[in-house]
Amino acid sequence: MSGPLKRSRVLPAAMVGHGVESYDFVVYGASATIIAKHFFPAGDPTLAILSSLAVYGLAFVVRPLGAAIFGSIGDRLGRRTALSTVVLIMAISTAAIAVLPTYGSVGVLAPVLLLICRLAQGISMGAEYTSAASYVMEQAPPGRRGTWLSAVGSATYVGSALASFVLLALRLISKSAYQDWSWRLAFLAGGLMALVGLYMRLKLDETQTFQELESAGETALRPIRDTFRNWRVFLLLFTMFALLAVVVHNLLGYLPTYLTTTGGVSADTVLVSSGVALLVCAVLCLPAGIAADRVGRKPVLVVGVAVAIVGSLPAYLMASGDTLASTLATQIILVIPAALVTVGSTVVAVELVTARIRATSTALAYNVAYAIFGGTAPILGALLTGWFGRLAPGGYITALAVVALVVVVVALPETRTPERAADEARAADEVLR
Repeated sequence: MSGPLKRSRVLPAAMVGHGVESYDFVVYGASATIIAKHFFPAGDPTLAILSSLAVYGLAFVVRPLGAAIFGSIGDRLGRRTALSTVVLIMAISTAAIAVLPTYGSVGVLAPVLLLICRLAQGISMGAEYTSAASYVMEQAPPGRRGTWLSAVGSATYVGSALASFVLLALRLISKSAYQDWSWRLAFLAGGLMALVGLYMRLKLDETQTFQELESAGETALRPIRDTFRNWRVFLLLFTMFALLAVVVHNLLGYLPTYLTTTGGVSADTVLVSSGVALLVCAVLCLPAGIAADRVGRKPVLVVGVAVAIVGSLPAYLMASGDTLASTLATQIILVIPAALVTVGSTVVAVELVTARIRATSTALAYNVAYAIFGGTAPILGALLTGWFGRLAPGGYITALAVVALVVVVVALPETRTPERAADEARAADEVLR
């Protein structure tokens, strides 16, 4: 088989797995009120919704464990092995949610089984995105890494938009059936898409970068230890991913619930708006990747963080009124920093970390940040709204963005040129040896 044909498989296979990951999280986040109804006691609706959001967050707690396990597999056994394993676990755990019994039929066992499925999803997702990004980076032409990796980032939002449209279609077919049982079809579809991703990934070859490390006997023996020995890089990546986690999981996990419960927006309007806004975000990732290749990674990051600073409070200020225009405007404001920070942080991360520990280091930094800031975003957003009012979630994003801007401007190196990226990687290797 020719090289170009093999290379043509790289982006679709990387994108489909990550698209399913984000699809699963949006389906759960947008279905939080329905899941609360089916899997938790009906006595206190508010407590049931908080419990449903807590299960959403607990899946993030185990993501660092998945990052450690599958990141190490990626660095010791190969990127392809890690990619195939995580998408298989994702397929099983997502499809299982579609057939779980309800609280009314099995009592407390229902939320326990739901939690087990979500924890399995969390473990599998612990190395999904960064493993896909590492694989694509090592296959991409050096001058087009930003563009190639922007396609992986855009899969986040394509999968999320697909989830919104699937849920909207199920609601339009029959709202009563959707409330009763057809919501399960959305999870079943996610499991089937993950199986397609598994098939595509099994067709991939291992990257030349890993093959060269393996043949030279230079694969990392203790990639987790080496990750934390290179703690300065870890902290840089953690800061970028922390802001990304808060922006993305406010957009995906909390804002749909906020718009319906606090903003008074109908569920159908939220689903239409979310789907359109997320498609806009997917499209924005592509010019962001081109800009990262032409002018640098740091400028893309700085602009994205700056938009988060100035736009988050206005976004939540506009999040009321049952109109498609106001709802879409709210989400678009958060979509812009989401796209720019997704692309900028991902490209910098995989270029800044040496190849020997690339899969483990990026996975741990990404998922520790997501466990602390992404998983807590929906429930913390709900609590902040109750304690301090409707603008509090926007203030939270603004505060984190200010910290991230300082770190990006002062401490983050530019890795656009292959020579600079190689210098940074060599310096990291010197720390580890």
